Amino acid sequence: MSESAANRASLAQRCQARGRRALSAASPAAVAAALPLFEQGGNAFDVAVAAALAETVALPMKCGLAGDVVALIRKPGGKLRTLISVGPGPLALADGATLDKTGPCSIGVPGAPDGYAALAAMGRLGLERMAGPAIEASARGIEWTRIGVDLTRQAETLLRRWNGDTVYLPKGQPPKTGDTLYLPGMTALLREFAHRGAELFFDDIGRDIATHVRSAGGFLTPEDLRVRPARWLDPDSRILPGGETTLWATPAPTHGPALLRAVELVSTEGADPVDAALQARAEHKADSMNSGTSVVSAADDEGNAVVIVHSNSFPQFGSGLVVEAWNLVLNNRPGRGFDLDAPPESSNAPRAGRTPHTTLHAWALELAGQVYLGATPGGANQMIWNLQSILDCLDGSEPGAVCSAPRWAMDEAGAVSCEADHAYAARERARTIAPLSLRSAQQLLRLGTDGVIAAADPRTGAQAEAA
Repeated sequence: MSESAANRASLAQRCQARGRRALSAASPAAVAAALPLFEQGGNAFDVAVAAALAETVALPMKCGLAGDVVALIRKPGGKLRTLISVGPGPLALADGATLDKTGPCSIGVPGAPDGYAALAAMGRLGLERMAGPAIEASARGIEWTRIGVDLTRQAETLLRRWNGDTVYLPKGQPPKTGDTLYLPGMTALLREFAHRGAELFFDDIGRDIATHVRSAGGFLTPEDLRVRPARWLDPDSRILPGGETTLWATPAPTHGPALLRAVELVSTEGADPVDAALQARAEHKADSMNSGTSVVSAADDEGNAVVIVHSNSFPQFGSGLVVEAWNLVLNNRPGRGFDLDAPPESSNAPRAGRTPHTTLHAWALELAGQVYLGATPGGANQMIWNLQSILDCLDGSEPGAVCSAPRWAMDEAGAVSCEADHAYAARERARTIAPLSLRSAQQLLRLGTDGVIAAADPRTGAQAEAA
């Protein structure tokens, strides 16, 4: 084995963990906070929701209670279900209001409270216990990570434009890696969520948010925030050649159908993966969206498994508007769905009450007696990176090798960038970049008779642990 191959194999092993139960998340702090709930009697749903809420503290520029939630779950016996909790367009759109990409006129209805609460109902410990680690972390303070600092610096101009003093620019300056982020307002908000659940924004908190948005020039109303958008649906599926392998993905309005089509083009029609991604993206209009997103995955020894994809941002810090009393970053609806350039008759044109398309999606694969579940952030590249991971699974790669494998990405014009150790690096017109430099953040669970393997992409510091 060459030195390069040995290093790649070593990295793959470091990226995965094996045990009876497992958890992975984009934030190592979220893994550390939530994993003990297994020992406290929690199942995969308890641990996953706890980790997702902890990520709203550790990565508020990517996900939060003003965002959206999409999830794929597996229950004992193998039943798969999809949760889609994406907020609809605000009511003012029916009266002539128009959306901006960012700022107070970009803010849409959150789906996250109803989504987190729906998943929490599948657990055993109760929402108060699940929210406990996030509440403790926000009260104690959490360390600014490198990715958090990078995203905050990228959003500095946006944050300054729409806010006065904000905790996300401490003392008026961008944070440094290792600094402590204190979120007293979020501590209070999470306590309220533990008590109110899906109806978090129905009363006084919703009125506070709407007042803040309208005072900044937006049009969100308290009535907009009194919705329960969470829906349980069956996933879409494809049976792959040979008849013994089944692929599932979250249905529309997610990008799951585009993923299924891309895999179908490769596995059934022999298409090149780049060509397949281009065709699937065109057929399903799976482009022109770029969102800051995070992923949490968990599985237990009872047969429960869940992948949560949650997001509030485009490409970070959502609208840029922060309700400082709650340290709450408000979403921007065009960043996670509506196409501002779409003709009025389009299914993704902004409209009051309409649930927009979203890049968020997750997938599951039944292959040779094993079940895989996975997802990644990445905006329009979520489908493209999930495609690559599924093809690697079909080729027999171990979960750690799948998550750490060389990647390629595609911009909206179809131009390909690939990490230098990928086979596509030699392609004509492919732009070569450094190994492990794309912001893929794939997470993968493999469920088998010998337990669970969880794996997490090393590119942005995600972590997988077993219990």
